[in-house]
Amino acid sequence: MLELRYRRTWITLVWLLAALIIVASLVPSKEIAGAGGLDKLGHFAAYFTLTLLCEGIVARTSVPWVIVSVISLGLSMEAAQALFTETRTADWADVLANTTGVLTAWWVVRRRVGWALTAEAWLAGRRRH
Repeated sequence: MLELRYRRTWITLVWLLAALIIVASLVPSKEIAGAGGLDKLGHFAAYFTLTLLCEGIVARTSVPWVIVSVISLGLSMEAAQALFTETRTADWADVLANTTGVLTAWWVVRRRVGWALTAEAWLAGRRRH
């Protein structure tokens, strides 16, 4: 973990987003007619954002752990839908959308891992003015 001034805030954001993903994955849902690819876009965006946020607060050496963890979350949510809910079903296309979101976030940030340090420095500079 990086030495961040707002470490607790960053970690809280990660956990809140993870909790939101878990709840959204497991609450009963009614099928929305014509949702089609929008559902997959939602999966992509959720896992992209979670990975991006995690990559901002960890050291470069922890990024593989982040990737494996977030992909595992996506797989476990699909398994939980199949095993523990009556109104949700597991979908390999969802797994693909989740994983694509994770890998895209990794690709986008691969050279800027730990971006939260830069964000905090920028915010500190803005407060001085």
